Parts: sequence; C-alpha cells; structure tokens
Amino acid sequence: MHNSEKYFLHPGQIFVSEKPYIIQTVLGSCVSVCLWDKSERCGGINHFIFSRYNNRARNCKYGDISTRYLIKLLKEMGSDQRHMKAHIIGGGRNSELDCTIGNENVSIAEEILNENKIEIVTKDVGGATGRKVVFHNKTGEILVYKGISIRESDWYSDDGK
Repeated sequence: MHNSEKYFLHPGQIFVSEKPYIIQTVLGSCVSVCLWDKSERCGGINHFIFSRYNNRARNCKYGDISTRYLIKLLKEMGSDQRHMKAHIIGGGRNSELDCTIGNENVSIAEEILNENKIEIVTKDVGGATGRKVVFHNKTGEILVYKGISIRESDWYSDDGK
C-alpha cells in the first residue's frame, strides 16, 4: 500500500483506476459501493446521497445511476463482472430525523449488485454512527472507522484535498 496514491471522494462522485490508490470518504446516510476485480487488479468506489433518480438532473448523487455507472467504468477498463466483488458501506440513520434514506440507499446498492450477479463480500450498514472508509482499489482491502459524530477534519485528507 505504500506505493499507492491517495484520493478523497466527495458525495456524488465516482473514482476508478487501474493504478493503486487509497480512496477515502466519509458517510452518514450516504452509501459507498467499493468494487474491485481481483484478476484485473482494478477497482473503484462511489458515494451516493439518494437512492433513485427522481426527474432531477441525472447524476451520480443517485445510487441507481452511480452504481450502474461504477460497474460500467470497470468493464470499460477490461473487468469482467463475474470477477467483481463488492463492499457496501454506510446507510446510517440520524436519530433526530425520522428518515429512511439510509435504508433506501443500502437497498438500491444491493438490488443493482444482485441484478448484475456481483458478490457482496462485506456489508457495514445502518446504525446511528458515521463511517470513514479507506479502500484500496487494487486489493479490495477496506477499513471502516465508526464514530458517533463526524468532525470537520474527517472530511479532508492531510493535504486538504
């Protein structure tokens, strides 16, 4: 991992690469799908806010668009979806808000991965904690840090990116 570059993924973004990267993001009710192909040694991650596109601008803030596009980008790099593996992370709930968005985000990720027959190897979802995710796209390794509250410093890497 020491020869890996670092990238911080913001909400509504996708990041894929054949080069080794350590990709970080911070999640509350949002969800990230970390996807990698062990045989091609490539992978990527998304960070979506809402489960389904609802006639607003089509973009990667929506899990139904973002997750399908993540799969498409890996296929364009030569990956075969039969070799893809996935982690689903996030979908927490805010106890102060009576909201099901976290559950809906997890459900759409599961639905799309299942329809594409992509194995889900890890799910760390739900609950009332925020999560900081550290994902290595070449190996599929993942670290999930849980916290009761997310600090401003959790959003950015050491160099402010």
